[in-house]
Amino acid sequence: MFKYVRMIVTEGGGCMDRIRKISTDRNLTRVVLALMVFGSIMIVSTDVGQTTSDTNIVWRTIAHQAMFCIISLGIMYFFSKYFSFRLFNRLQPLLSVFFLGLMLLPFLFSASGGSHAWIRLGSFSIQPAEFIKPFMVLLAANAINRTKKEKELLHSFNDLFKVPNIMIVLFAMELVLQKDLGTLSILVMTYLACVEIPTFPVLKKTQNRIIVALLVLVVLGVGLFFVTNIGTNIIAQTPFSHVATRIENAKNPYNDIYGEGYQPANSLYAIGSSNVIGKGLGESSRKYGYLTQADNDYILAVVLEETGIIGFGLIILMYVFLLGRLLYYAIRTNDLAYKVILGGTATYIFMHFFLNVGGVTALMPFTGVPLLFISSGGSSLMSVCMALGICQSCIRYIRAKEMHL
Repeated sequence: MFKYVRMIVTEGGGCMDRIRKISTDRNLTRVVLALMVFGSIMIVSTDVGQTTSDTNIVWRTIAHQAMFCIISLGIMYFFSKYFSFRLFNRLQPLLSVFFLGLMLLPFLFSASGGSHAWIRLGSFSIQPAEFIKPFMVLLAANAINRTKKEKELLHSFNDLFKVPNIMIVLFAMELVLQKDLGTLSILVMTYLACVEIPTFPVLKKTQNRIIVALLVLVVLGVGLFFVTNIGTNIIAQTPFSHVATRIENAKNPYNDIYGEGYQPANSLYAIGSSNVIGKGLGESSRKYGYLTQADNDYILAVVLEETGIIGFGLIILMYVFLLGRLLYYAIRTNDLAYKVILGGTATYIFMHFFLNVGGVTALMPFTGVPLLFISSGGSSLMSVCMALGICQSCIRYIRAKEMHL
């Protein structure tokens, strides 16, 4: 493997050296840094609520968060500098087996929140599912990139996306067994976005079918789970009964405030007690034992309580800028593989935002996915920085070869 890493450093000789001298999008890097700083401040502020049981929690949180940010930025820099389709294509079989095996390891550890999604190593934990999101984007993009030399792949949808289709099914099966439906939703939607982006005529029929299928699923979902209770009653009799509970909580968060509705109800209490400017940094009351996941999945409730609409508006602006930069380069490039990476990563980030905000505000069932950059958790931060590093590598090529900067 180290031989391949050395290979990409020298791949292409002077041409590669010239491209590496072209800068990445520095504004994109700046907004990532701004999101990290904002998130770190809120995580530290939130963890003050745990000082009643652990007086050293704040200093430990600062150390952990600083470590995760430094490692994540290092990962982002490495992939922005050295990502190569040539290398990825060679390592794809090995990486596929590696991630499939890695996704099975959480079953060796106890469940958390009803889900076997974590590998625990002492005081640290890793969620392997976070890393398969950018991996699926790369699988789809690599399939597109291979068509430059292997025109026979363009005979049909199944020929083109054979490997990604197999992998998405296998990953989906593992996520269902882990009972991690939030990650499954993001993974599937991200992959479908990657399939929708290429403009090959052979894909047109499949792309249209995907859009129709999604619209039908949305209509059926609303009808079965919100207009009626048919779907909820069915799911309640399965191993996914917790999903039925979350759907009921979204429909009426105050129905069981001392039981299953405790978290969503307190989230809304936190949001409702705020105003335009918030109560002030560190002044949240709900982080003191009311929201047990205040620094993670429900951190947005604390953000809104302490910084108000202004703080939330700032997060939205940073997300809009980040997604806007990715989509700008996706539109500017003529390389379909780069379009897939940039558009797929934008979808992955947006889906996290959409599901977390919707769940915390009880506008949709809570899925347990973090708010990227803002929620605590090293796995999600390292994963999204890996994806953005790969995007920056694509942006460098686009700026050098197509924008002639």
